[in-house]
Amino acid sequence: MDANYGGKIFLPPSALEEISQLEVVYPLMFKIQSDEEEEGTGSRRRTHGGVLEFTSEEGRVYLPQWMMDTLHLEPRASVEVSNVALLQGALTKLQAQSTDFLDISDHRAVLERALRKFSALTVGDVISIEYNNHEYKLAVLETQPSPSAINIVETDLNVDFAPPVGYVEPTRTGTGSQASNSTSFGDLSRPSSSIAKDVRQKEEIAKDEAANLRFQAFRGSGSRIGAKDNARPSSLRSYASASVENEKQQPAADEDQKPVPLELPIGTLFFGYDIVPPPGSDQANTDTENSDSKDGFQGQGRVLRQRRKR
Repeated sequence: MDANYGGKIFLPPSALEEISQLEVVYPLMFKIQSDEEEEGTGSRRRTHGGVLEFTSEEGRVYLPQWMMDTLHLEPRASVEVSNVALLQGALTKLQAQSTDFLDISDHRAVLERALRKFSALTVGDVISIEYNNHEYKLAVLETQPSPSAINIVETDLNVDFAPPVGYVEPTRTGTGSQASNSTSFGDLSRPSSSIAKDVRQKEEIAKDEAANLRFQAFRGSGSRIGAKDNARPSSLRSYASASVENEKQQPAADEDQKPVPLELPIGTLFFGYDIVPPPGSDQANTDTENSDSKDGFQGQGRVLRQRRKR
């Protein structure tokens, strides 16, 4: 049931009638305490939460399962529920109770969705959230500005993480001694594996190569309109001669030779090489005729007003 993965309780309708006659602070917050005192401290276990509905039977209150485990309650046990006012929360520190929590790809999105079902967080609670049909337990280690409990309804809450229970910091061996990884679990935005570092290095190299391959203006050569018959733009001559020389220098590929993989920098798209027709082909002859043509500005001239003969 979804109510088990939240921090709100069910109260009887009589509680709503009594609260409506009092001056209370909204949203409603309640402190739930067990009747039995905790051994050693003499104090009663307590937690905080909101109300989901006023639909339970008279004299009964329904709590999420994690709340009953925190208070060490059994079904039909007695509890005391009282209305309280809590400070708006600014920071909380959570600790996952298993390393399975690391398998979540986007912790921020999951927590934003899960904490909407909670009204308050109390230090010492072990809350339960559900994601992808899997239950995750999180212990509340710290709250600010109040050191005991905070209100998290309609507030910007900063969440910090302690290493999960059973988490071992990864280490890597150097040439002489072992060096521990400096990235902690608290920094979820930075990957700590060596593979991620290699990826970052490749991205930096790709950026440098992309900067060298950027377009540089005014690197070509000019040509005149009224060029001679056999004249060709120097850029075309250099391009054609370079392509012919490259074809001569390239050895004939063996049929059994394996193709060489095309290695491109990250973020570069390859759409194929430029088509250079071989010398003597129909397309090459057509290009030569077009380039050698000097029939520019053909046509007959006209005047707006012709002279009359006398």
